Amino acid sequence: MKKILIVDDEESIQEMLRRVLEHDGHLVITAGKGQTALQWLRETRLDLAIVDLGLPDINGMEVCRAIKEDPRTRCIPVIILTGDSSNEARIAGNLGNSVELFLNKPVSIDDLKKAVALSFEKADKKKLLLRSSVRSRLEN
Repeated sequence: MKKILIVDDEESIQEMLRRVLEHDGHLVITAGKGQTALQWLRETRLDLAIVDLGLPDINGMEVCRAIKEDPRTRCIPVIILTGDSSNEARIAGNLGNSVELFLNKPVSIDDLKKAVALSFEKADKKKLLLRSSVRSRLEN
């Protein structure tokens, strides 16, 4: 069971995402504000963060930066939710490699499931590469 944090100020979006992900066997935590999300990130080991850009307190890009700048959370994959796909290139430029995927609202169930599976797959590959690299260094 993977722990997924959903950060979105729209309760209907939170609920839809939660239902789909819990149905797939994941433990889901929700936050309606960026600061609440950052608190969860400090207190809980998470496997994925799904972050909306338009939050009421701090924007989603700041949440993503905080995730990737903290050594304890930098390996957590991040999926960005946005209602404005025209911002995708600008956002990607601002966040560099901090974001695994973008999902446009409204999010389809199929797109959500594919994005989550792909994020976990990428994270698993990164972990394997890191372990292999560490093993290789220790052997030399």
